[in-house]
Amino acid sequence: MNSPQLPTVSVIIPVYNAMPYLEQTLASIAQQSIGTDALEIVVVNDGSTDGSGAFLDAWATEKPWQMKVIHQQASGGPSRPRNVGLDHATGKYVFFLDGDDCVGPEALERLVAMAEKNGSDTVLAKLIGVGRRVPKQVFAKNVDKADLSKGDVYYTLMPFKLFRRSMLEAHGLRFPEHMRISEDQHFVARAYLHSKVISIVGDYNCYYVVKRGDDKNITANGIELRTALEQADEMVALVTDLTEPGELRDHLIGRHVNVEMVRRFDRGFLDADSAARKEQVELARPYAQKWITPAILAKMPLHEKLISHCLREGFTDELVSVVEWELAGRPGKSLIRNGRLYAAPPFPAADSPAYEELCDITPAVLSVSPRRWVDRLAWSGTVLELSGYAYLDQVDTDDLTTEVVLRHARSGKEVAVTAEQVPSPHLTVARGKETYDYGRACFRARVDLATADGGNHLPKGDWHLSLRCTAQGLTASGALGTALSGKVSRRADEHALSLPGAAKRLHTARIGPRDGQLLLQLKPAPSVISAYAFSFGWKAARAVRARINWN
Repeated sequence: MNSPQLPTVSVIIPVYNAMPYLEQTLASIAQQSIGTDALEIVVVNDGSTDGSGAFLDAWATEKPWQMKVIHQQASGGPSRPRNVGLDHATGKYVFFLDGDDCVGPEALERLVAMAEKNGSDTVLAKLIGVGRRVPKQVFAKNVDKADLSKGDVYYTLMPFKLFRRSMLEAHGLRFPEHMRISEDQHFVARAYLHSKVISIVGDYNCYYVVKRGDDKNITANGIELRTALEQADEMVALVTDLTEPGELRDHLIGRHVNVEMVRRFDRGFLDADSAARKEQVELARPYAQKWITPAILAKMPLHEKLISHCLREGFTDELVSVVEWELAGRPGKSLIRNGRLYAAPPFPAADSPAYEELCDITPAVLSVSPRRWVDRLAWSGTVLELSGYAYLDQVDTDDLTTEVVLRHARSGKEVAVTAEQVPSPHLTVARGKETYDYGRACFRARVDLATADGGNHLPKGDWHLSLRCTAQGLTASGALGTALSGKVSRRADEHALSLPGAAKRLHTARIGPRDGQLLLQLKPAPSVISAYAFSFGWKAARAVRARINWN
């Protein structure tokens, strides 16, 4: 006698007073493209008093699917019902769904396909907020094998994911029942750290996180600072216990520092009275000292770094000034010292020992520099003419030098042509009370293909064009494929150019954007024999076509 086939996915749904949302939740499972035969629905009614229990019993009786309904006394949170659901699940995978949310019709099929393709233990499902904010950047695209030590994967610790059940059982993973909120962080963090492969489905709207009209979502109301810090401390201890010192641990702890601590010192902090502000700083100070190592501090962006320093030192008034400065758009002109760029916050002072460590913004500024635009791209004989503007963000252009850099795709050889700087007072901008002088940002450049390579013609092949800007000891480069104005044609028109020193052979020069790059293609013209053979073959083909009745 054959044993019944185990389901592919066990969908676990904790329910507490979820009417009328529950009907839409179950309907979204019923229409799954993976088919109801592949599903097992385990619903745990956690002491509902609004008729949810009776509604579930009716669905289990009337619908032709594997559905288990378990009734229990109210536990006060989703951890207990989710754990009970795990105890009853038999599927190869488990998927957690709240009783007031729903899933897209193809969600489970796509999640399972991703897991089967990559051997994934955890698969993130793209979230869509319905009246609620959800992470977005992490779901920008599908990812077969995500890196937990980088990016935003660890910033989504909601449990609405597909998990391989054997992985959960092998490590005894369950939700902590002593926590009424943020309990999912413990479970998901451990699942991440025990997963051999983590994948992301980002090209389909898998899970709809719904804000209830009655505001009875537990997480909709947030938690106060003391509770947030205490629970984050548990998470930091968990991460420390399960990881070795290094990049992964620092990245994970940095997430808790940012979300559970730093982000809470915002407009609400400024609106509090002085006593409440001091109390919040004193609450956070021991955790900041405990969690934030020099390595974690060094990797923080400027705003997080300044707030963390103030919290570590217990500086309340200084923290107020930093938050006000951030909310005001960071007024004040950046300072350049020894080829490094520094921000100008109200704290710490520029002559203090901590200033350079905390306020160095060189990598952040150069990563978005040069600001660049090309408004003319044209041929004049063998000369390629470009004009536009380019400058380093937050750096005056008094001594700006702009170069057009051509890099040979195959050999890596670089050829640099210095551009002429053109007055551009219209680009000078004010930021707060300070002004950045971009009055020499415009440029004109002429790249003569016949002489650009040290007086010789450029060799054949593909050349990538970029701009390199140097000012006040700082240098940054940027590609041009996405910096073309609407006046510049995106079409790579061909031109036949006679290049001196090329044995009087013609070159075909072709330039246009490709994959974010501005690509110049130089190809030698065919030899006389090749050209004759091509011409003869074309004439012969035309003669044959003329004899055929195409109708």
